[in-house]
Amino acid sequence: MPEKPLEEGKGSSHDRLMRLLELFSSDGKNDWSVDEAAVELGLSASHTYRYFRTLSGAGYISAFTPGRYVLGPAIIALDRKMRTGDPMIQAARAVMNEMLSSGPDGCTAILCRYYREQVMCVHEEFKTRFAQEISYERGLPRPLYQGAASKAILAHLPLRQVKAYYEDVPVEFQRFHLGSNWTEVKQALRRLRSQQVVMTAGDLGHSAAGISAPIFDDKRVIGSISLVIPVAAASDQLKDRLAPVVAVAGHTMSRAMAELAAHSA
Repeated sequence: MPEKPLEEGKGSSHDRLMRLLELFSSDGKNDWSVDEAAVELGLSASHTYRYFRTLSGAGYISAFTPGRYVLGPAIIALDRKMRTGDPMIQAARAVMNEMLSSGPDGCTAILCRYYREQVMCVHEEFKTRFAQEISYERGLPRPLYQGAASKAILAHLPLRQVKAYYEDVPVEFQRFHLGSNWTEVKQALRRLRSQQVVMTAGDLGHSAAGISAPIFDDKRVIGSISLVIPVAAASDQLKDRLAPVVAVAGHTMSRAMAELAAHSA
């Protein structure tokens, strides 16, 4: 059933602009025309054209052929501002390099944020990068049930929130060893919460293993910090040696976030 046009219902112009901009970040389609976006959003072509003109004028989208638009240079400027100005990323740089110094060649340190029921890598550090089948590429959202960086966050979310998420994708929870029913999922989450770190191997392809610790803003989980190791090097002995290193990194980041929150209060 077509969505009711937003101009006839609730939602401000800002809401509509945001929904339009989000179209350009969706998977599978990089460029849009005014007519395509109008149909997708349930807006009139005239309203949609005005929103395109606003975003284009600000540099958030730009025309690469007549009538077709992609994300614009303003997005790159914002990305650079985040990389250089985000206090969480700035606090993590030294912590991540300290983790790398303890690991073998080919390790990658990643910093992830919890984002709209997904996990997104916002920064990575590495000395030599190894080829992975699937990765936590910066800016690429990942589901909450897949990989150590995600599970470290999932385990500390409120159970009511997790249950609603689980009910949409129960097969995926089972596929990634989190339980075949809600009772088993709760037990798995309890086990993960009781551990200082979460360790997985093969969740993101067969080439990588991960060791992750949650990051808290006071008592609320906001992200995770992780070491991704080539699975060929991820012996039990190495993982046992690196687990406390990652746990300390998580505690360090949580303290830094608490201090930042206290100073800004």
